[in-house]
Amino acid sequence: MSNTQSENLSLNEVCEITVISKDTIIKIVEHGIVEPAGREPESWQFDMPMLVATRRAVRLYRDLEIDWSGIAFAISLLDELEGLREENKSLLMRLSRYENNPGQS
Repeated sequence: MSNTQSENLSLNEVCEITVISKDTIIKIVEHGIVEPAGREPESWQFDMPMLVATRRAVRLYRDLEIDWSGIAFAISLLDELEGLREENKSLLMRLSRYENNPGQS
């Protein structure tokens, strides 16, 4: 098995690992929460970040009891929030360099 194949998982493997039904994973894909490689469910290939996103989506679905469209929107907002936090952290680090070295550019 090649390195690429070992990093990707089939739909059946994702179902086994996550203990999530095929129908649920298909709904997650249909709502664009994850986008596996392949055209049909039988040929889909999921990478590890997609596995994490699938688990996250199911956890939000169970905890918040909202529909999949809402979950897709919530995940989009959470991803945007995380990006803004990272950007803010980076900017604060850059700013601290100037505060610690006044008069230098």
